[in-house]
Amino acid sequence: MMQSLVQMLKKPILSLQFIQDIKNSRITDAQFPKDLQEAILKPIEEVFDIDDPDIELSLNAYLAIANASEEVYRKFRALIQKRWPESGMLSYEQIRKKVQEFSRVTPIVSDMCVNSCVAYTSQFQDLNACPECGEARFTTNSKGKLIPRRMFHTLPLGPTIQALWRNPTSAKNMAYRQHKTVENLNKFVSPDGKIHVTETDDIMSGEDYLRCVLSGTIGLEDTVLMISMDGAQLYRQRQSDCWIYIWVLMDLPPELRYKKQYVIPGAVIPGPNAPKNVDSFLFPGLAHIASLQKEGLKVWDASNPRIFLTKPIVALTTADGPAMVDFSGFVGHKGFQGCREFCNIPGRRSSVQSKTYYPALLKPVGHTIEGSSHPDIDLLNHLHHHQTPGSTQIQYERRLEIVLAAENQSQYLRARRDTGVAKPSIFSGMHVYPPMPAMFPSDVMHLLGLNIPSNLLDIFRGTISCELDDNCDTWDFAVLTGDIWSRHGEIITLWRPFFAAGFDHVPTNPVEYINSGYRAQEFLIYIYDLLPALLYNVLPETYWTTFCKLCMAVKIVLQRRLTREQIEQAHILVLEFALEFETKFVQRKASRIHFVRPCIHNVTHIPSSTLRLGPHGLFSQYTMERTIGNIVEEMKQHTTAAGNASQRAIRRAQVNTVKALILDNNQTGNLSPTSPRYPQSPAGNGYCILWPKEQLKNGRVIPEEEFDALEAYFDAKNVDFPLTRSQMPLKKWGRLQLPTGDIARSVYQESKRRQDAPMRITRMVKFEHDGAIRFGEVMYYFVAKVSHEQAEPYNLAMISMAGLLDDSTLEKSSGALRVCDFKSGENLVVVDVVSIHAVVSLLPFPLMESGGPLLAESKFFVIEDFGRELSLLTESTTSLYDVQAEDELDCVE
Repeated sequence: MMQSLVQMLKKPILSLQFIQDIKNSRITDAQFPKDLQEAILKPIEEVFDIDDPDIELSLNAYLAIANASEEVYRKFRALIQKRWPESGMLSYEQIRKKVQEFSRVTPIVSDMCVNSCVAYTSQFQDLNACPECGEARFTTNSKGKLIPRRMFHTLPLGPTIQALWRNPTSAKNMAYRQHKTVENLNKFVSPDGKIHVTETDDIMSGEDYLRCVLSGTIGLEDTVLMISMDGAQLYRQRQSDCWIYIWVLMDLPPELRYKKQYVIPGAVIPGPNAPKNVDSFLFPGLAHIASLQKEGLKVWDASNPRIFLTKPIVALTTADGPAMVDFSGFVGHKGFQGCREFCNIPGRRSSVQSKTYYPALLKPVGHTIEGSSHPDIDLLNHLHHHQTPGSTQIQYERRLEIVLAAENQSQYLRARRDTGVAKPSIFSGMHVYPPMPAMFPSDVMHLLGLNIPSNLLDIFRGTISCELDDNCDTWDFAVLTGDIWSRHGEIITLWRPFFAAGFDHVPTNPVEYINSGYRAQEFLIYIYDLLPALLYNVLPETYWTTFCKLCMAVKIVLQRRLTREQIEQAHILVLEFALEFETKFVQRKASRIHFVRPCIHNVTHIPSSTLRLGPHGLFSQYTMERTIGNIVEEMKQHTTAAGNASQRAIRRAQVNTVKALILDNNQTGNLSPTSPRYPQSPAGNGYCILWPKEQLKNGRVIPEEEFDALEAYFDAKNVDFPLTRSQMPLKKWGRLQLPTGDIARSVYQESKRRQDAPMRITRMVKFEHDGAIRFGEVMYYFVAKVSHEQAEPYNLAMISMAGLLDDSTLEKSSGALRVCDFKSGENLVVVDVVSIHAVVSLLPFPLMESGGPLLAESKFFVIEDFGRELSLLTESTTSLYDVQAEDELDCVE
């Protein structure tokens, strides 16, 4: 125990030395390979070109099979040489060396403890044994020479940034942030320098970013970065085997920056154990960035031939709870001051014996526990003070000074508890960085997709621990039990075909799979879309209305683009949810303080931090999880998994850099080429009607009710329509491509499938009709002309329109549950295809009464894939191994 306290006291001192060494790093330091130094100091001033056909063939083959094993390349080379013996195609070893030469990405190799405790960097570089476990650093080889027992590789980012500017097409992509920044400065900043953001769609429209630009912290020619770190579970049966961090270049457009081709691995830290000093492993990569900040990174711009200096700036960091502690230097979420957003809300303990603090706002009745008996917290005023620009930064700096001033263990432990700061952040070693602690935001993937679902389901299922004098028999909110829970699972299984094809990871039966790998995307749909309907008239209304406020707020904040009014609406909803949650569920009982896990408090920060930082989905852990999935997929040597993962990361960094060099602008777009077999009819504004198309030569005469709908359409447009039903034969089309790239199908197309074929109904749409937003089922699409003289045809859709949304349910649910009546084939209307906004899902309303039918016949509720745009940007559809709510389960006090 005494040894652990001593180590704890050393943390701030060790961190200060790492920070100072990072500040002192220079490009020419011995820790950086000579090839890397040359690449940084002498950028190539010409567009990349290969004039040797054998090298070009070898490179194209290497890039084409980048995910495959070495053996695939060797076999392909053997086939080429058998067919063309004169071919000079390079061997695998030769082309791998060439790729490193072309990319100029030379790994920084560092020794590390055999037990993963520390890396021998900075102040540890001269040690011969691990300062944590005492294991020797070196062993001797057969020749008696000392060699390190274990090493890890850091991938320097500088050459990749140079490569992205060295290609004319990617250089234009890299200029996205510059153009967006200028646009937003003109849009949101007044002549006297006041910032007022009215809408946000990227970090460049965040108030914090704009302040950094106005203050000169971030320049237009700088390179803005996001770093993300997480543990990687390489095998389902094991705990995390290694730790990975990646770089995301925020200068690129959102449509590119999160894609596999542009995400750059920073390092793979091999296991088998968790690092005990993460700073020592981050040191090489951050020292590289700091050296580039200090001296400037020389870049040649191929789009406007010139050399300029750029400073890479780490503007955002993302991680799960435990990893973020290593980034920020804060205490874990169990601490007295455990808020991840550093709002300084004090925690409460349920008893003297408990060592865990919870961010409960309301003081329990008769609660006299020392350090936990503070009065009720006025959340509105508390958050208002936290949101005042600069106030949190000043508070953080003062509290850090208190921690650093501690002279003994007791002083340090007291300071650590009272301030919420354990050590200075390793990122303060940068010469340029945004204000701390704003650069350590909450991660919505873990918070909204894992932690809150875990918390709420434990409560609704009655599986949360019953403590002190509480009686679980009084928990009238624990409704997902017994027959209700069984019907719950059966209904979700029946719903599967009603989800549109674009919905990623449709929830499976939670009764069977909730504890065996439920994904974050599944939880998002299950908790915020399905539970409001499943709990309707099951959960007492007082609890249900509170829960629905959270659901609606989450639907708002996970959008790709948000207005200030939407953000303010979400802010009100989460505040009401947090207060009502404690009032109704906790009821000022000390025995229920543990209901208020950190996620219940952290969600109250999401709307306001969206204004400060931009949409949270753009700096979430989805990209990190996707990268882990990619590396797991690409691993070929499983006996040394962590080492193989490291080699795949090196290859990925070098391959992505070379791809940036050879990128061309010959993009084909989303549409398939037109052909008689696959006809299409462009409808303007990014819409296009697609095959299948009826092959009847003259079309078919439509039924009278459909013709009436067509007449009503032309009447509403005041278009002269002299034709009769027999004079207006139509040819049906099956699908419509929306500007988002989504495909809306139709009854005409989907009815062609075999009855036993698995299908997801993708013909339900959200559209505009008579100035209002409506929902309905597309019967078919068609192209129509009312006269031969008409130049452009009408591109139309025949839709069976659902009834109006039930106002009462809509109001009670704060907009989270949208219920309507619907019968397929009735209430037909004709609309322009450009009035169709999105593909949605209409799910039959659940019936929870025991013994009765499971689904209603004509009552439905609407759900939209509210996180779809962000999901597409981050390629977050990778299937991962078991993902747990790490913020809640893997805690650091």
